[in-house]
Amino acid sequence: MTRRSLWVAVQVAALLVMGAVAWLIWRDAHRRVVALTTPQEQTVPLAVLVTRVRDLSRLETAAMHVVHVSTVTQSYQLMPNAIAGDELTFFAAGDVIAGVDLSELREGDARRDADGAIVLRLPPPQVLVTRLDNRESRVISRKTGLLRRADIHLESRARQYAEGAIRSEAVRRGILPLASQNAQAKLAAFLHTLGFGKVRFDVTPARAE
Repeated sequence: MTRRSLWVAVQVAALLVMGAVAWLIWRDAHRRVVALTTPQEQTVPLAVLVTRVRDLSRLETAAMHVVHVSTVTQSYQLMPNAIAGDELTFFAAGDVIAGVDLSELREGDARRDADGAIVLRLPPPQVLVTRLDNRESRVISRKTGLLRRADIHLESRARQYAEGAIRSEAVRRGILPLASQNAQAKLAAFLHTLGFGKVRFDVTPARAE
């Protein structure tokens, strides 16, 4: 073999080696990119998943500010209110917070579908907090009969009634469906952080046991 042929053979061998090394480096880099960009779903038993969700406890997912005006009247059938009546009109403003109590979740409320998706049936939404804002709520009128001593507990009863009224108003305005939708969005995001790529929710009511 001539010197020229030997030199050509060495160059060809070097190119082959460099190509092989470059291919190995590209393959390793490709594997790393695929591993970083592909969702890695954990194989977590459903019982463990339910426990993790239960630990979130009462999940507050919707809030409404509600105002309500009500009048509470005490009267006697045989005497006009101007003589023996007691009437109080109360302006109430308060906040209603709704959500789901995840401590009620049972193992039977979670399943894994054939496509690997986690399916959850959440407890029904409920009103979790109702509170009057004492800075806004106030008595706007009070009428007491000429021969009647004002009932010192009438305002307390008006406040209790108002608290129930703003709760009912928030429910009428759709706070419970809103709480359910927001709970699904929050839980889906939470389960995604645990590595579950597919999450769905079963909205059919649970069967009574």
